[in-house]
Amino acid sequence: MKIDAQGDSAVQHGQPTTSAQSPGMDLLPPSYRIMPASVPFRVPGFAGQSRATDFVLAPEPIECAAWFGRFVDRVSRAVGRSWLPVCRMSDGEFTLLFGLQPPSLRYPPARRLRMRLRQAVGIVRRRLTGLRAHTAKGVSSGAMSYAEIRGLAPVMAREYAAVARSGILGLHLSYGKTPFQEQFFPAISRWLADEAVTLTPDNYVPFYFVYALLRGTAFPQIVSGRRVLVVHSADGGKREAIAAAIRAAGAREVDWLAISASRAFADRLDLATLPARPDLCLLGAGIGKARLFGQLEPLGVPCIDAGFSFEAWADPDKQWDRPYMTPDSLLDVSRIRFLSEAEKADLTASLAARGSSAG
Repeated sequence: MKIDAQGDSAVQHGQPTTSAQSPGMDLLPPSYRIMPASVPFRVPGFAGQSRATDFVLAPEPIECAAWFGRFVDRVSRAVGRSWLPVCRMSDGEFTLLFGLQPPSLRYPPARRLRMRLRQAVGIVRRRLTGLRAHTAKGVSSGAMSYAEIRGLAPVMAREYAAVARSGILGLHLSYGKTPFQEQFFPAISRWLADEAVTLTPDNYVPFYFVYALLRGTAFPQIVSGRRVLVVHSADGGKREAIAAAIRAAGAREVDWLAISASRAFADRLDLATLPARPDLCLLGAGIGKARLFGQLEPLGVPCIDAGFSFEAWADPDKQWDRPYMTPDSLLDVSRIRFLSEAEKADLTASLAARGSSAG
Protein backbone atom coordinates (compact mmCIF):
# COMPACT_ATOMS: atom_id res chain seq x y z
CA MET A 1 0.00 0.00 0.00
CA LYS A 2 1.59 3.28 -1.11
CA ILE A 3 -0.08 6.66 -0.89
CA ASP A 4 1.60 9.73 -2.35
CA ALA A 5 -1.23 12.16 -3.06
CA GLN A 6 -1.79 15.07 -0.72
CA GLY A 7 -4.55 17.58 -1.19
CA ASP A 8 -5.52 20.65 0.74
CA SER A 9 -9.11 19.71 1.56
CA ALA A 10 -10.14 18.35 4.95
CA VAL A 11 -9.79 14.58 5.35
CA GLN A 12 -12.88 12.84 6.57
CA HIS A 13 -11.58 10.18 8.98
CA GLY A 14 -13.53 12.02 11.64
CA GLN A 15 -15.52 15.20 11.32
CA PRO A 16 -12.92 17.98 11.25
CA THR A 17 -13.28 20.37 14.15
CA THR A 18 -12.71 24.10 13.98
CA SER A 19 -9.86 25.73 15.85
CA ALA A 20 -12.38 27.48 18.09
CA GLN A 21 -13.53 24.08 19.34
CA SER A 22 -10.08 22.46 19.52
CA PRO A 23 -7.08 24.43 20.78
CA GLY A 24 -4.11 24.30 18.46
CA MET A 25 -6.07 23.05 15.46
CA ASP A 26 -5.52 26.34 13.65
CA LEU A 27 -1.80 25.50 13.45
CA LEU A 28 -2.62 22.75 10.95
CA PRO A 29 -3.69 23.07 7.31
CA PRO A 30 -7.25 21.76 6.76
CA SER A 31 -6.06 18.53 5.11
CA TYR A 32 -4.07 17.62 8.24
CA ARG A 33 -7.04 17.90 10.61
CA ILE A 34 -7.81 14.20 10.42
CA MET A 35 -9.30 13.73 13.88
CA PRO A 36 -12.38 15.31 15.48
CA ALA A 37 -10.40 17.08 18.21
CA SER A 38 -7.05 18.54 19.18
CA VAL A 39 -5.92 18.79 22.80
CA PRO A 40 -2.92 20.27 24.62
CA PHE A 41 -0.26 17.60 24.96
CA ARG A 42 0.65 17.12 28.63
CA VAL A 43 1.86 13.77 29.98
CA PRO A 44 1.63 13.21 33.75
CA GLY A 45 5.11 12.92 35.21
CA PHE A 46 6.64 14.46 32.07
CA ALA A 47 5.02 17.90 32.10
CA GLY A 48 8.46 19.51 32.04
CA GLN A 49 8.87 18.53 28.38
CA SER A 50 5.53 19.94 27.24
CA ARG A 51 5.46 23.41 25.74
CA ALA A 52 2.40 25.62 25.45
CA THR A 53 2.46 25.05 21.68
CA ASP A 54 2.40 21.22 21.89
CA PHE A 55 -0.84 19.56 20.79
CA VAL A 56 -2.07 16.12 19.73
CA LEU A 57 -4.97 15.04 17.55
CA ALA A 58 -7.60 13.12 19.51
CA PRO A 59 -10.73 11.06 18.73
CA GLU A 60 -12.72 13.26 21.11
CA PRO A 61 -12.11 16.15 23.50
CA ILE A 62 -10.20 14.56 26.38
CA GLU A 63 -7.61 15.68 28.88
CA CYS A 64 -4.25 14.01 28.35
CA ALA A 65 -3.98 13.09 32.03
CA ALA A 66 -7.25 11.12 31.89
CA TRP A 67 -6.27 9.57 28.55
CA PHE A 68 -2.88 8.48 29.88
CA GLY A 69 -4.50 7.09 33.02
CA ARG A 70 -6.87 4.93 30.94
CA PHE A 71 -3.90 3.65 28.94
CA VAL A 72 -1.86 2.73 32.01
CA ASP A 73 -4.85 1.06 33.65
CA ARG A 74 -5.57 -1.06 30.57
CA VAL A 75 -1.98 -2.26 30.32
CA SER A 76 -1.80 -2.94 34.06
CA ARG A 77 -4.97 -5.05 34.00
CA ALA A 78 -3.65 -7.15 31.11
CA VAL A 79 -0.23 -7.95 32.61
CA GLY A 80 -0.03 -11.69 33.19
CA ARG A 81 -3.61 -12.16 32.02
CA SER A 82 -4.40 -11.31 28.42
CA TRP A 83 -3.00 -10.46 25.00
CA LEU A 84 -2.61 -6.72 24.46
CA PRO A 85 -0.30 -5.47 21.67
CA VAL A 86 0.95 -1.89 22.04
CA CYS A 87 2.68 -0.60 18.93
CA ARG A 88 4.16 2.83 18.21
CA MET A 89 4.10 4.34 14.72
CA SER A 90 6.01 7.45 13.63
CA ASP A 91 7.85 8.74 10.58
CA GLY A 92 9.84 5.53 10.02
CA GLU A 93 6.77 3.31 9.94
CA PHE A 94 4.79 5.88 7.96
CA THR A 95 7.51 6.15 5.32
CA LEU A 96 7.62 2.39 4.95
CA LEU A 97 3.84 2.10 4.52
CA PHE A 98 3.05 5.24 2.55
CA GLY A 99 6.29 6.34 0.93
CA LEU A 100 7.74 9.84 1.22
CA GLN A 101 4.99 12.44 1.36
CA PRO A 102 5.11 16.05 0.11
CA PRO A 103 6.67 18.35 2.75
CA SER A 104 4.41 20.01 5.28
CA LEU A 105 2.13 22.66 3.85
CA ARG A 106 3.17 24.89 6.73
CA TYR A 107 6.55 25.45 5.09
CA PRO A 108 6.86 28.33 2.60
CA PRO A 109 6.49 27.23 -1.05
CA ALA A 110 10.17 27.81 -1.89
CA ARG A 111 11.30 25.64 1.02
CA ARG A 112 8.80 22.93 0.11
CA LEU A 113 10.23 22.86 -3.40
CA ARG A 114 13.79 22.46 -2.11
CA MET A 115 12.68 19.71 0.27
CA ARG A 116 10.77 17.94 -2.50
CA LEU A 117 13.87 17.97 -4.71
CA ARG A 118 15.87 16.34 -1.91
CA GLN A 119 13.09 13.79 -1.53
CA ALA A 120 13.33 12.97 -5.23
CA VAL A 121 16.99 12.08 -4.74
CA GLY A 122 16.00 9.93 -1.76
CA ILE A 123 13.36 8.11 -3.79
CA VAL A 124 15.91 7.24 -6.49
CA ARG A 125 18.40 6.11 -3.85
CA ARG A 126 15.80 3.90 -2.20
CA ARG A 127 14.99 2.21 -5.48
CA LEU A 128 18.68 1.42 -5.90
CA THR A 129 19.74 0.58 -2.33
CA GLY A 130 16.53 -0.06 -0.41
CA LEU A 131 15.77 1.26 3.07
CA ARG A 132 18.36 1.63 5.82
CA ALA A 133 16.75 3.00 8.98
CA HIS A 134 18.39 3.80 12.33
CA THR A 135 16.91 4.55 15.72
CA ALA A 136 20.23 6.00 16.91
CA LYS A 137 23.80 6.28 15.65
CA GLY A 138 25.02 2.77 14.96
CA VAL A 139 21.69 1.20 15.94
CA SER A 140 19.73 -0.23 13.02
CA SER A 141 15.94 -0.21 13.06
CA GLY A 142 15.57 -2.02 9.76
CA ALA A 143 17.11 -2.81 6.38
CA MET A 144 14.97 -3.79 3.38
CA SER A 145 15.49 -3.98 -0.35
CA TYR A 146 13.16 -1.98 -2.58
CA ALA A 147 11.46 -5.21 -3.67
CA GLU A 148 10.91 -6.17 -0.03
CA ILE A 149 9.40 -2.76 0.72
CA ARG A 150 6.93 -3.10 -2.14
CA GLY A 151 6.00 -6.62 -1.10
CA LEU A 152 5.79 -6.06 2.64
CA ALA A 153 4.17 -2.61 2.87
CA PRO A 154 0.63 -3.87 2.07
CA VAL A 155 1.06 -6.81 4.43
CA MET A 156 2.33 -4.65 7.27
CA ALA A 157 -0.42 -2.09 6.69
CA ARG A 158 -2.91 -4.85 7.51
CA GLU A 159 -0.83 -6.05 10.49
CA TYR A 160 -0.65 -2.58 12.02
CA ALA A 161 -4.41 -2.27 11.56
CA ALA A 162 -4.81 -5.61 13.35
CA VAL A 163 -3.06 -4.09 16.38
CA ALA A 164 -5.74 -1.38 16.52
CA ARG A 165 -8.44 -4.07 16.55
CA SER A 166 -6.97 -6.11 19.41
CA GLY A 167 -4.76 -3.61 21.20
CA ILE A 168 -3.38 -0.09 21.08
CA LEU A 169 -1.65 1.93 18.38
CA GLY A 170 0.71 4.65 19.61
CA LEU A 171 0.37 6.93 16.59
CA HIS A 172 2.55 10.01 16.28
CA LEU A 173 -0.21 12.54 15.72
CA SER A 174 1.37 15.20 17.92
CA TYR A 175 2.37 18.56 16.48
CA GLY A 176 3.68 21.95 17.51
CA LYS A 177 5.31 25.11 16.20
CA THR A 178 7.79 23.26 13.98
CA PRO A 179 6.55 20.60 11.49
CA PHE A 180 7.98 17.12 11.93
CA GLN A 181 5.84 14.22 10.66
CA GLU A 182 2.49 15.94 10.04
CA GLN A 183 2.82 15.56 6.25
CA PHE A 184 1.82 11.92 6.78
CA PHE A 185 -1.53 12.79 8.41
CA PRO A 186 -3.64 12.60 5.21
CA ALA A 187 -2.08 9.25 4.25
CA ILE A 188 -2.73 7.92 7.76
CA SER A 189 -6.38 8.92 7.47
CA ARG A 190 -6.76 7.14 4.15
CA TRP A 191 -5.04 4.02 5.50
CA LEU A 192 -7.39 3.90 8.50
CA ALA A 193 -10.40 4.29 6.19
CA ASP A 194 -9.12 1.56 3.85
CA GLU A 195 -8.70 -0.80 6.83
CA ALA A 196 -12.07 0.19 8.35
CA VAL A 197 -10.37 1.20 11.60
CA THR A 198 -12.05 3.81 13.77
CA LEU A 199 -9.77 5.29 16.40
CA THR A 200 -10.96 5.75 19.98
CA PRO A 201 -9.16 6.74 23.18
CA ASP A 202 -8.87 3.02 23.92
CA ASN A 203 -7.27 1.71 20.70
CA TYR A 204 -5.18 4.83 20.00
CA VAL A 205 -2.87 6.78 22.28
CA PRO A 206 -0.25 9.43 21.47
CA PHE A 207 3.12 7.97 20.47
CA TYR A 208 4.90 9.41 23.50
CA PHE A 209 2.45 7.85 25.98
CA VAL A 210 4.27 4.57 25.41
CA TYR A 211 7.63 6.06 26.34
CA ALA A 212 6.09 7.76 29.38
CA LEU A 213 4.68 4.39 30.48
CA LEU A 214 8.09 2.73 30.22
CA ARG A 215 10.24 5.56 31.56
CA GLY A 216 8.05 6.96 34.32
CA THR A 217 6.60 5.81 37.61
CA ALA A 218 4.12 3.46 35.94
CA PHE A 219 6.85 1.08 34.77
CA PRO A 220 7.78 -0.30 38.22
CA GLN A 221 4.08 -0.78 38.87
CA ILE A 222 3.59 -3.05 35.86
CA VAL A 223 6.84 -5.06 36.17
CA SER A 224 7.12 -5.44 39.95
CA GLY A 225 7.35 -9.13 40.80
CA ARG A 226 6.73 -10.09 37.17
CA ARG A 227 8.50 -12.25 34.64
CA VAL A 228 9.44 -10.04 31.68
CA LEU A 229 10.37 -11.29 28.22
CA VAL A 230 12.61 -9.06 26.11
CA VAL A 231 12.55 -9.60 22.34
CA HIS A 232 15.56 -7.69 21.04
CA SER A 233 18.85 -8.02 19.17
CA ALA A 234 21.21 -6.74 21.89
CA ASP A 235 23.93 -9.05 23.16
CA GLY A 236 26.89 -8.93 25.52
CA GLY A 237 27.17 -5.97 27.86
CA LYS A 238 24.28 -4.10 26.28
CA ARG A 239 21.95 -7.04 26.91
CA GLU A 240 23.09 -7.26 30.51
CA ALA A 241 22.57 -3.52 31.05
CA ILE A 242 19.03 -3.65 29.67
CA ALA A 243 18.14 -6.66 31.80
CA ALA A 244 19.67 -5.02 34.88
CA ALA A 245 17.60 -1.86 34.35
CA ILE A 246 14.38 -3.86 34.07
CA ARG A 247 15.25 -5.89 37.17
CA ALA A 248 16.05 -2.64 39.00
CA ALA A 249 12.47 -1.54 38.28
CA GLY A 250 11.28 -4.62 40.21
CA ALA A 251 11.01 -7.43 37.66
CA ARG A 252 11.37 -10.89 39.19
CA GLU A 253 12.92 -12.48 36.08
CA VAL A 254 14.06 -11.19 32.70
CA ASP A 255 14.12 -13.70 29.84
CA TRP A 256 15.53 -12.97 26.39
CA LEU A 257 14.51 -13.94 22.88
CA ALA A 258 17.14 -12.82 20.37
CA ILE A 259 16.17 -11.44 16.97
CA SER A 260 17.96 -9.92 13.99
CA ALA A 261 19.37 -6.42 14.45
CA SER A 262 18.15 -5.14 11.08
CA ARG A 263 15.91 -7.79 9.53
CA ALA A 264 13.57 -8.77 12.34
CA PHE A 265 10.68 -8.65 9.85
CA ALA A 266 12.03 -11.94 8.42
CA ASP A 267 12.55 -13.68 11.78
CA ARG A 268 10.56 -16.70 12.90
CA LEU A 269 10.25 -16.80 16.67
CA ASP A 270 10.50 -20.07 18.59
CA LEU A 271 8.44 -19.55 21.73
CA ALA A 272 9.08 -23.16 22.76
CA THR A 273 12.59 -22.13 23.86
CA LEU A 274 11.26 -19.88 26.62
CA PRO A 275 11.80 -21.18 30.17
CA ALA A 276 8.31 -20.12 31.27
CA ARG A 277 5.34 -18.04 30.20
CA PRO A 278 6.09 -14.36 30.80
CA ASP A 279 3.76 -11.83 32.36
CA LEU A 280 4.82 -9.09 29.95
CA CYS A 281 6.77 -8.82 26.71
CA LEU A 282 8.93 -5.84 25.68
CA LEU A 283 9.68 -5.71 21.96
CA GLY A 284 12.45 -3.89 20.11
CA ALA A 285 12.25 -4.86 16.44
CA GLY A 286 12.46 -1.58 14.52
CA ILE A 287 10.29 -0.87 11.52
CA GLY A 288 9.66 -4.59 10.94
CA LYS A 289 7.93 -5.09 14.28
CA ALA A 290 4.47 -5.52 12.78
CA ARG A 291 5.59 -8.91 11.50
CA LEU A 292 6.32 -10.16 15.04
CA PHE A 293 3.18 -9.23 16.96
CA GLY A 294 1.20 -12.10 15.46
CA GLN A 295 3.95 -14.54 16.40
CA LEU A 296 3.91 -13.31 20.02
CA GLU A 297 0.13 -13.42 20.42
CA PRO A 298 0.13 -17.07 21.69
CA LEU A 299 1.86 -15.82 24.85
CA GLY A 300 -1.44 -14.24 25.87
CA VAL A 301 0.18 -11.27 27.65
CA PRO A 302 0.79 -7.61 26.79
CA CYS A 303 3.49 -6.99 24.19
CA ILE A 304 4.80 -3.42 24.26
CA ASP A 305 6.88 -1.92 21.47
CA ALA A 306 9.56 -0.29 23.65
CA GLY A 307 11.75 1.21 20.91
CA PHE A 308 14.30 3.75 22.10
CA SER A 309 13.61 2.88 25.74
CA PHE A 310 16.03 0.00 25.27
CA GLU A 311 18.80 2.45 24.35
CA ALA A 312 18.12 4.53 27.48
CA TRP A 313 18.09 1.40 29.66
CA ALA A 314 21.39 0.26 28.13
CA ASP A 315 23.04 3.69 28.50
CA PRO A 316 21.29 6.24 30.75
CA ASP A 317 23.08 9.13 29.04
CA LYS A 318 21.03 8.45 25.91
CA GLN A 319 17.84 9.50 27.68
CA TRP A 320 18.76 13.07 26.71
CA ASP A 321 18.58 12.18 23.00
CA ARG A 322 14.80 11.67 22.80
CA PRO A 323 11.66 13.30 24.20
CA TYR A 324 9.83 11.66 27.10
CA MET A 325 12.78 9.51 28.14
CA THR A 326 13.36 11.55 31.31
CA PRO A 327 10.64 12.09 33.95
CA ASP A 328 10.19 15.43 35.67
CA SER A 329 12.00 14.17 38.77
CA LEU A 330 15.24 13.86 36.76
CA LEU A 331 14.77 16.54 34.09
CA ASP A 332 17.64 18.93 33.38
CA VAL A 333 16.80 21.08 30.36
CA SER A 334 20.45 22.01 29.84
CA ARG A 335 21.32 18.35 29.13
CA ILE A 336 18.64 17.82 26.48
CA ARG A 337 20.15 17.07 23.07
CA PHE A 338 16.98 16.67 20.98
CA LEU A 339 16.13 20.39 21.09
CA SER A 340 17.96 23.37 19.64
CA GLU A 341 19.15 26.11 21.99
CA ALA A 342 16.21 28.25 20.90
CA GLU A 343 13.78 25.40 21.58
CA LYS A 344 15.33 24.80 25.01
CA ALA A 345 14.88 28.49 25.79
CA ASP A 346 11.25 28.19 24.69
CA LEU A 347 10.77 25.17 26.95
CA THR A 348 12.40 26.95 29.88
CA ALA A 349 10.10 29.90 29.34
CA SER A 350 7.06 27.62 29.26
CA LEU A 351 8.14 26.01 32.53
CA ALA A 352 8.65 29.41 34.15
CA ALA A 353 5.25 30.63 32.98
CA ARG A 354 3.62 27.47 34.25
CA GLY A 355 5.33 27.89 37.63
CA SER A 356 4.18 31.52 37.88
CA SER A 357 0.64 30.52 37.01
CA ALA A 358 0.66 27.76 39.61
CA GLY A 359 1.97 30.20 42.20
